Amino acid sequence: VLGTSYVLMASKALAQGPAFLEDFGVSHALTTDPILIDFYYFLYQLMVYVGVLTVVFGFVTKGHRAQARVAALMTAANFLIALRDLSTSDTRFGSRLYKGDETMIFVAVSLVYVLAYGSLAVMALRAARRDSSATGPAR
Repeated sequence: VLGTSYVLMASKALAQGPAFLEDFGVSHALTTDPILIDFYYFLYQLMVYVGVLTVVFGFVTKGHRAQARVAALMTAANFLIALRDLSTSDTRFGSRLYKGDETMIFVAVSLVYVLAYGSLAVMALRAARRDSSATGPAR
């Protein structure tokens, strides 16, 4: 579900194109610059790739300990993304690089992912402990 939502969000941004950035105070001149256009499409194509990888990890990661590790890694990654988005937001915590209250949407999305992956990590770790206590000490 998390990986699929990542793919959908990135696909929406790809469909809108760089003009989407004008809603955040980025000038039309900049959103039509070939370098920014290239970077924009690279970034959102990469986001689709990360979403697909997340889906694949969800299907192929077996065992509660491995699942806990992957979920913990994704928790940390999304927390760092939230901090990065906060640092450029239009708030007292950010540089106000982008304009408008909408800049906090990206922080909120990343924090939802932090909570979801963090919950998955805790549940997988608890399940791994139950598994190890049920089977006795490893030999």
